Amino acid sequence: MRAVHKRYLREFFPAMFAYVVLILLSVSWLKSLEGTAPRTVVTLLPVLPIAFVIRAMVRVIRDQDEFERRVDLEAIAIGGAVGGFGFFTYGMLLNAKVIAQPSAESVAIWVLPVLMGSFGVAKCALGWYYRSR
Repeated sequence: MRAVHKRYLREFFPAMFAYVVLILLSVSWLKSLEGTAPRTVVTLLPVLPIAFVIRAMVRVIRDQDEFERRVDLEAIAIGGAVGGFGFFTYGMLLNAKVIAQPSAESVAIWVLPVLMGSFGVAKCALGWYYRSR
């Protein structure tokens, strides 16, 4: 494993661990908190580690070689298109009242995980594609 990828893992895993801990704490604390300011702070605690995850992703992409950057760029484009198309389709079905209307927060909270997940799947698929060529 190259140094750039080792650094990525050193940055990614602690940030994801912090996210998991803070999301669990945040959800439990919100049950007993009163007031807008404290609820806002506690709700946004898990956002900080995700910013560090994004930072780690940007740094690894920036420091990779040209081919790895190309794969990541293609994966970002495909993942963004798939995630965006999926949410667009979902919105059209909601607008036509073909499916039940969820709460706004239940949709909004899934945007980043869907984009990151579709990026990850696309990156794996592209890695497999380029290895087989």
